[in-house]
Amino acid sequence: MEINLHREFKFGDGDLLDYKIAGCDVDCKYSQTLYGWMIPPEARGHICLLVSAEDAKARWSMGLVRITADRLNLGINRDGKATLNAAGKQAIRWLFCEASLPSNILLTLDRALVDSIMSLRSGQKRVTEIFRVAQGMIIGRGAILTLGQQDDPMKRVRENGGARTPLRREGIIILGEFEEHVAIARALGISSPRPGDFISVRLTPAAPEESHVALIAGAYWRVASAEDPVVEAPQLP
Repeated sequence: MEINLHREFKFGDGDLLDYKIAGCDVDCKYSQTLYGWMIPPEARGHICLLVSAEDAKARWSMGLVRITADRLNLGINRDGKATLNAAGKQAIRWLFCEASLPSNILLTLDRALVDSIMSLRSGQKRVTEIFRVAQGMIIGRGAILTLGQQDDPMKRVRENGGARTPLRREGIIILGEFEEHVAIARALGISSPRPGDFISVRLTPAAPEESHVALIAGAYWRVASAEDPVVEAPQLP
């Protein structure tokens, strides 16, 4: 987190701490649980940028606080680190508090199903399978990176050898962030993929007067039910 924020916002290097922002030394601290930050002795008297993200809750927070002795639980710790006390927590200036974090599909699905997917021998098989079993659910880039396990895992999703090719024969399309794909998702009445997201769904031919239908490749389609027979899906724009 510290390194990625440094790169993204091009902060200067601090004299003593991680960053130099607006002429001030700033220390960056990350914790998977809110208020779990461990504050080092060298941060006292300085500002800390506190970041927390919990995948299980799909929430994240970021705030600023100046570290002073009266804001710390100064218990016995071998390296002198301390946590924020009640006053310290109250002093945080929140930039984002319990903001929405894109959910991680691999933490949402049943663990046995995830283990089954991860047991597949190739990254391509794993990526194809997640789109097969998690239809109608947003699948983020992070999950594809985890499952694909290669330098360019996004090619595991594409046509011409990626997941879209075999799944289309099963009636399943994979929509991405492209404007045309988002429009199709809205017409079908499913979640719209955001940048870096994908969503898969099985289609069946439909009449134009039906609800939640999308015009794809010159024909009308709707989300298939379990009773609908498998029909090869149309080629996406």
